[in-house]
Amino acid sequence: AVVSTQSTGIHLLACDLEVQFFKGRGHLERYQRSATRTMGQTSTMVVFLLGLLLLQPVVAWVYGFRICFVETEGSSQCQKSRNSCSGWSSHPRWTAAFRDDTDDRGGGSNYKWKIQGHRPRKHYEYRLCFQETEGSSQCQGTRFSCTGWSSAPSWTKPFRDDTDGRGGGCIYSWKIEQRPNSVIDSEPVCRVCFKETEGSSQCQMSRRSCSGWSDTASPDWTAPYRDDTDGRGGGCHYHWYLDCIPSYMKPYCDTINPCS
Repeated sequence: AVVSTQSTGIHLLACDLEVQFFKGRGHLERYQRSATRTMGQTSTMVVFLLGLLLLQPVVAWVYGFRICFVETEGSSQCQKSRNSCSGWSSHPRWTAAFRDDTDDRGGGSNYKWKIQGHRPRKHYEYRLCFQETEGSSQCQGTRFSCTGWSSAPSWTKPFRDDTDGRGGGCIYSWKIEQRPNSVIDSEPVCRVCFKETEGSSQCQMSRRSCSGWSDTASPDWTAPYRDDTDGRGGGCHYHWYLDCIPSYMKPYCDTINPCS
């Protein structure tokens, strides 16, 4: 009877240990699942924080001004990128290339430009650059030039568009650059001004205008200018101007002439 009692006690103890073991294992599995979830959440948070840290330097250098271009007639003579913006002046990059191939076919190209601003800083000055990169004989005058810096502004040198039925066309792009200037102690507002100076009948609509100012959420474009160059005599002379001023001067400026 004593042996039987001892056996029963040992058996009960073994059962109790087995129950405790399985309970412990259940707690362990729940802990492991919880830890896995926590580690997953922690990993996600770490990746998110690393992303923010990596993004900070990028955000820090995105500031200044950029130029945007749009062509709105959309004929087959207006080729490649018809709507693009340059890089910001803190990290300048040309607009996507637009190709002008106007000729005797019906239709032409309507051009407009504007300047956008993003956290511009004082102690910097700016300039606008233009380039033509196809280099055909129909692309005449100065094919690469920049305005004066905004502390001493000037028009780009004249570029002449004389596209016609001959093979080839003209590829255009623009950008804005900046450099430090400690004398400039206020954040400027900027706009782009355009003028066409040859005045042939192929150079149509608004031959002189300025865009809206960069301190608005959606600046106005320059008034539309229409290029309809073809085999007729004459061509179109283009110039651009980056007009940057302190914001308090805006009421004294008109819509067709630079204010600076």
